[in-house]
Amino acid sequence: MNRAFEQTLQALQRLQSEHDNIAHKDILSFDLYKRLKHMVLHFYKYAGKIQEASDANDKAALRKILIDALIICFASANALKLSLSSVISTDENATNLDELCRVLARDNLNQDIFMSSIRDFLLIGGRMAKVMESSDHMEDGNPRSEMRMLVPKLTVSVMSNLGRLDGGLEAYIKSRFSEIEEQWTI
Repeated sequence: MNRAFEQTLQALQRLQSEHDNIAHKDILSFDLYKRLKHMVLHFYKYAGKIQEASDANDKAALRKILIDALIICFASANALKLSLSSVISTDENATNLDELCRVLARDNLNQDIFMSSIRDFLLIGGRMAKVMESSDHMEDGNPRSEMRMLVPKLTVSVMSNLGRLDGGLEAYIKSRFSEIEEQWTI
């Protein structure tokens, strides 16, 4: 991956961490298992919202949902101490988040964006739910390792679908953080 995009993605993960320290101390107080279970619940919430946006054919709503999901992907990666820039790559030159999303979108341009989004949330999110449920039963496996594989996979899916919608992603993410943080600075 090129250095410019790597720095952009790392900066967004740091910004996510700073945001969580301001607005989500309750979630940060959870152990890793409970934090990841909370994130998986977010992903399923988004699956339902994506279906609602699909029913209304509302791409503006889909964009907002996917950006919120990307933020939760960053939070999940941070919980796992996983640098997304170390596991997401492309041969293309991408200097910012919008460009990387457009590059990643090239593989699914012929798919219905709503169906592509909901499919990946259900399949990847379902695998995440299985990891968490298996942990409840103390089944064999390595939940941390599995989540370290699934979080980037969902992140790439979200970014590839965002690449098919309007840009300005970094600015919107920052404004979303500010909007949430204002609720906590009363």
